[in-house]
Amino acid sequence: MDPRSLQILDAAKKVFIQKGYGAATLKDIIEETGMSRGWIYLYYQTKEEIFEDLLEYQDREYERYLSELVAAKPSIWDVVETLYSEQLEQLQRSPDGGLMPAFYEYSLVGWRDSARRDLLSRRYEQGIARFAALIRLGIDRGEFSPRLDVDNFARLAASYQEGILTHSITIGIRQANAPMQIEALLSYFKTLLRPGFGGDPAQREDGP
Repeated sequence: MDPRSLQILDAAKKVFIQKGYGAATLKDIIEETGMSRGWIYLYYQTKEEIFEDLLEYQDREYERYLSELVAAKPSIWDVVETLYSEQLEQLQRSPDGGLMPAFYEYSLVGWRDSARRDLLSRRYEQGIARFAALIRLGIDRGEFSPRLDVDNFARLAASYQEGILTHSITIGIRQANAPMQIEALLSYFKTLLRPGFGGDPAQREDGP
């Protein structure tokens, strides 16, 4: 990505974290970049364009990081545990949720707009496909023997995850007891994925 685009996105991320999506303005972002309005307009015309490009950039960075994590960890279950542990750590470092509140504003305020709804739907399906691919890799390696269709498992995981995030942001990590919820969620995932029972059929649990 062009260095100036990265500079704009980095500045925009700071503004969106500080002010949220609704209150942030293009003027705020321009001032944060230290660039002229003319330079900004060479790349973006609206804060919506900047925010959407920021989401895409973060998705690409996350996919790169996930590939590195898969290569570094001894098992896919370790990858799953690491992802949730890191999410909890991120919440504890930034109790206001970082960029997530801005994303929720962007999503809930503009969901009736067809173009934005299409973008949100596409990002949702990409996220589901990404997590489902990770679980399938665990199946291929003999780690998992899921009790649930993999795509449905990924949708279930996404819904639980969003619930923990939104409660932690809106009422606070302590009141939501996010560590307990994430620990319980991972325990539930184990019952659905049955780690360790996906290889030798003789080792698999009987019953559904």
